[in-house]
Amino acid sequence: MLTQKIGFIGTGRMGKALIEGILKKKLVPSQNLWVCDKIEGKLSFFTKYGIKTSLRIQPVVKNTEVIFIAVKPQDILQVLEDLKSGIRASQLIVSIAAGITTSYIIKKLGKKIPVIRIMPNIALLVEEGMAGISAGKGVNLEQKRLVRKILGAVGEVIDVPESQQDAVTGLSGSGPAYIYTVIQGLIQGGVKAGLSQEAASKLAIQTALGAAKLAKESKSSLEELREAVASPGGTTIEGLKVLEKKGLEDCLAEAVVRASQRARELRKEAN
Repeated sequence: MLTQKIGFIGTGRMGKALIEGILKKKLVPSQNLWVCDKIEGKLSFFTKYGIKTSLRIQPVVKNTEVIFIAVKPQDILQVLEDLKSGIRASQLIVSIAAGITTSYIIKKLGKKIPVIRIMPNIALLVEEGMAGISAGKGVNLEQKRLVRKILGAVGEVIDVPESQQDAVTGLSGSGPAYIYTVIQGLIQGGVKAGLSQEAASKLAIQTALGAAKLAKESKSSLEELREAVASPGGTTIEGLKVLEKKGLEDCLAEAVVRASQRARELRKEAN
């Protein structure tokens, strides 16, 4: 269990999911957590766990050693303005804000503060998250290990150059939504083919889960795994022909690229 006192500014989906993951894994004592949000109604969820809450940023800055910024990119400038007066060089900033660089945060704070940029995804709620991590200037090995340990408790972590974080956002950050869309399509197909909604849902979700696990654990390539299912002249081949004709792979690839581009746009809008 970690001994550091950790604060969260913002309780949106990602921030809340990370906090829930930390609590579920018992990585940090609840009394060592601080949460700040400008909407009072959002804080009641955390108080029942013994987490300290505040409508203002200052108490979080004063009482923690690590501060996660989990707000929308459009809101980060105001957060940094509020942080500026109380932040200490000994503290660590961890930003989840899509598109916002470590250098931007340091510049707006006006101090040489260690900043780590991360992009986890919502699957950390079930300890199957995926996160890209990029350390800014001045981050030491111990600080990076700390953040890796927090993220690693609720999923997997990959180190990436910060220049690639927008691509991480477009792929794994936004990726669960794409997978849910694929699953929904499978369910609809199952219903059209004669299954009940309940049966189609169970079949589709477990199929996606099993396929992903096999892809992760198998030494075979995705192409080899696909060929293992698609026997010549069989049923799967016919389904794959439809996906190829409709351009499923190209659509998914384009979705990742567009989401990555949007992350860069958000950075410009924040500026």
